[in-house]
Amino acid sequence: MGKNNFSNDTHYFRKKVDSQNGYALTFDDIICVPGFTNFDPVDIDIQTMIGPFSFKIPIFSAAMDTVTETEMAIQMALLGGLGVIHRNCPYEKQLMMVKKVKRARSFIVREVATVHPKDTDVQVKQKMDQFGVSGLVVLDDDDRVIGIVTARDLPYDQNQKYRVEEIMTKNPICSMDGISREEAQQKLYEIRKEKLPLVNDQNQLVGLITRKDLRPEFPDASKDKEGRLLCGLGISPNLPKNPFDLETFKKIDELCDIFFTDVADVYKSNDLTGIKEIMDITQTPIVLGNIGTFEAAERILTKFDFPEDKLIGLKVGMGSGSICITTIQTGIGAPTLFATAEVADAIQMYNPKIALISDGGFINSGDLTKAFAAGADVTMSGHFFAGCTESPGYIDTIGGRKVKVYRGMGSKEARSTGPYAFDRYANVKKLAEGVSDYVPFVGSVKGVLDQLCEGLKNGLVYGGARTIQEAKQIVIRKITHAGKIESSAHDLLSRK
Repeated sequence: MGKNNFSNDTHYFRKKVDSQNGYALTFDDIICVPGFTNFDPVDIDIQTMIGPFSFKIPIFSAAMDTVTETEMAIQMALLGGLGVIHRNCPYEKQLMMVKKVKRARSFIVREVATVHPKDTDVQVKQKMDQFGVSGLVVLDDDDRVIGIVTARDLPYDQNQKYRVEEIMTKNPICSMDGISREEAQQKLYEIRKEKLPLVNDQNQLVGLITRKDLRPEFPDASKDKEGRLLCGLGISPNLPKNPFDLETFKKIDELCDIFFTDVADVYKSNDLTGIKEIMDITQTPIVLGNIGTFEAAERILTKFDFPEDKLIGLKVGMGSGSICITTIQTGIGAPTLFATAEVADAIQMYNPKIALISDGGFINSGDLTKAFAAGADVTMSGHFFAGCTESPGYIDTIGGRKVKVYRGMGSKEARSTGPYAFDRYANVKKLAEGVSDYVPFVGSVKGVLDQLCEGLKNGLVYGGARTIQEAKQIVIRKITHAGKIESSAHDLLSRK
């Protein structure tokens, strides 16, 4: 299969989904046609790129408050994808969640949780709970390392209070900054400890290495240059107006890897101008979205002069999510398949380096194959992951079935948490553009991703595509309602 069949056809993807003939098709309206396969299934490679970042799995979890917080973001990155943390909360909580992700798995932890020798055991426990760690480095007034206190040092007697200096392990063995992974492994083995503080010439703390972070448990994990997990965050199209929030946002910018503008329809002058202002004062690259048409992508890529190192992707789709009612409420929408093909043509025409993220509307793993055939580089979903163990919220039981809450960010329930994401919709204060309901509890996100990846890989095999890039050449055909019924399980006693 050739690799550039679509590069010279400016209507390649739009022709595939018939959008140039006036159709706005959805995933259920099309089917992918089998292609010639001249490779073994084990040769399938589904890794993808967004800007400078590589992902073994081309599937992200959406920035929704019932889908992605710390636990989901950590697991998604460990398994090779990316979790995009939601913004329906104060900036301080966003910063806390990003910090936890960056601390979760790292060869060297730079944001080290510390305590003072005069702190109490109660303060130690509070900090351990706050940062999700089992040990803290003890620093004196000059930031010099004088001890380590772990959960095992905390007293069993809750009635007796202790200071850190009474229960800590004093004068821990440290290493100089710049130690290699192999040297750190050997050092931890020699001292039989779980933690190795890193210090400078004045014995001041500059980092921390833990035994768990050196274990190669997740070889496909999405990591930055320092071995920390990659973390995405949904952001407003406008800078914070409150000075304190602005300072917090700048701290987030120092840690986060990719910003995803979290707007139902970003193709508005005010939003695009606001995003340019964000780019001017931040270092984090941005995926801009959502948009739904060739025209929107064309103008963004040609008229706004976004810095090449800052704009790394376009996120597409409007009104397709299972909890989204924007199209019903407003009459306006861009089904994800249609939007993917529209924007894919614009990217090929104006800047092929830009990644395309298809966002929402996925029901089955086969929909992923269809999205990549329509030009996507990455898929993003809330529906697939809302029922996972790692999603926020508790497991409930309805009619003997385990469930979890899943709600649209435009629902009245999501809006009731505060004004943090009111600019996500055109008039979110009055008009609900989402619903809240339950989804089945499905267990760990690993099981969900395994199933999705198996379906995607099998789809690429049948389509004759070895990679995500080659998947863009899989042939698409429209299918009738009768064809859709025939493609599903039918004529069975349990499926009347």
